[in-house]
Amino acid sequence: MTRKRTEQSIHAEEARLHKPSTRAILHRLTFRKSDFYRNARHVHAWLSAFAFLALTFFAGTGLLLNNPNWFATPSKNINIQVTIPSTVLTQAKTLENPAPLLLNTVRELTKSQTLAGAFKSSDLVDGEVDIRLEGAKGHTDITIPLDTGLADITITPESTLDTLKNLHRGKHVGSLWKWVIDISAIIILILSCAGYVLFFSLRKRKTISLWLTGLCFVTLVSAFIWGVV
Repeated sequence: MTRKRTEQSIHAEEARLHKPSTRAILHRLTFRKSDFYRNARHVHAWLSAFAFLALTFFAGTGLLLNNPNWFATPSKNINIQVTIPSTVLTQAKTLENPAPLLLNTVRELTKSQTLAGAFKSSDLVDGEVDIRLEGAKGHTDITIPLDTGLADITITPESTLDTLKNLHRGKHVGSLWKWVIDISAIIILILSCAGYVLFFSLRKRKTISLWLTGLCFVTLVSAFIWGVV
């Protein structure tokens, strides 16, 4: 019995020693600036690699977008004519919207020449089908008279620089690239906020940082008021 009580006393003493005190718990829950700045540095470091590439891409393409005359190259149209098979034309005349059928047929007949863009719109006017394809790499216009089946195809490819500009604006791109733009924007915002927070950890430069922030704000507002027509 005495041995059992002794073991219970030992276990109770160990539990008491390992149990955190109220002061220790409050110390853990206490907000510490050093921990906050350390976490900000970690976030800034983790996001820097991806944000650097994304920021470089969008800054470079934005500069080109704002100066369209730099490295401007005229686009060269590619004109193609194909004949739609009579069986396809007969079936197309019975459809309310023959554009998907005719577009698939045109793609089969022009395998050697890739059409630029994805389907955007189509019209059926006076027995003539007009199909428009648009994409970041260019656009394609297809005109098919249902009586003759002679399709006129005009492919207008974009230059490499124009393609980069379209990617910057998110123009004629798929949902995947739109996600890339959104994620890049969120990461750059987080990175900017984390970097700005780190300025406040430098006591000697805190005043200068606030002055520069105010100057930048006034400059942007002034440019917007007097520079935007």
